[in-house]
Amino acid sequence: MALDQGLGTDRLLAGDVVGHDGPQHLQLPVLQHVLLLPARGDWHSSRQSASLAVVQPGAGRSGSWQLVADRVWRAVAEPDSVTVAVVAGEEAALVVDPGSTPEQGRALRAEAEELTGLPVRGAVATHAHSDHAFGLAAFDDLTTWGHEGLAEALRAEPARTAARRLGLDPAALAAPNRPFALAAGVDLGGRWVELAHLGEGHTTSDVVVVVADAGVVLVGDLLESAGPPWWGEDSAPDAWPATLDAVLGLLAGGRVRALPGHGPALSFSDALLQRGQVAAVAGEIERLLVAGTPVEQAAAQGSWPFPVEHVAAGVPTGYRRLTERGVRPSRDLPITPVRRPD
Repeated sequence: MALDQGLGTDRLLAGDVVGHDGPQHLQLPVLQHVLLLPARGDWHSSRQSASLAVVQPGAGRSGSWQLVADRVWRAVAEPDSVTVAVVAGEEAALVVDPGSTPEQGRALRAEAEELTGLPVRGAVATHAHSDHAFGLAAFDDLTTWGHEGLAEALRAEPARTAARRLGLDPAALAAPNRPFALAAGVDLGGRWVELAHLGEGHTTSDVVVVVADAGVVLVGDLLESAGPPWWGEDSAPDAWPATLDAVLGLLAGGRVRALPGHGPALSFSDALLQRGQVAAVAGEIERLLVAGTPVEQAAAQGSWPFPVEHVAAGVPTGYRRLTERGVRPSRDLPITPVRRPD
């Protein structure tokens, strides 16, 4: 699959890796804007904090957003304390991860226009989970971007269940109207924003958003700083470490800032550490499979770098993916004693 027509190699950060399909470090004071919803999301435990000021949609406006880089703003939306972002060029703005419901998406769209003084050109979802993608319907008259796997994921039962828990009609969920397999570009006028699927990890359809001239990469839930990352039925435990290698390549040793889907920016060293922990999870799942541990016992018997509840839902998926690759439990071969000749 070729890169997007508008995405030339000269537009990527020096040393970037954009490849296999299947391919940052913000330390600024945070003025967090919280968009309230009464219900709780389906994929993440609630990350609400008593230290966060609670602001109703429409209150506070641009004063509640954190400017994290040149014309890049961050806010926090509930019920899952997800990072939502606005990126502005000279002519238009882009919303990244447009909230948990169409109503929340509409509020974010209005605030983005007031914040930047520019029309919103569209929105991008970094993956299909409710807190990142269910607000896409509020932008359906514009261009919406996401990995080509989002449409199927939003039709699947986990997404439908999450929609019902949020009081939404599952049929009203909107998939991106400009899906892509590997990469796409968004022209905001004087600023080019790149969207790239570097590989599978937290889900099979993760996307990162590269704002090269601002030195920022929005990495969705491939990395987390509000707490440990999460594995689910739609995760790719075996592929996640390699995808993070590509993300680390974008960070250019810390010269580029990484903004995760939950929590403030990660330092390069913290991102590197988390990559190692994610690799440890992948290795432990394979060890358990090869050792013949039954899948229903694997999560409880494993040795994990994170609380088991963060990992457990991804273990059966990890077993399945490894089995599809031909990994099998090892078998002890019978040992026949050899007698020395007299």
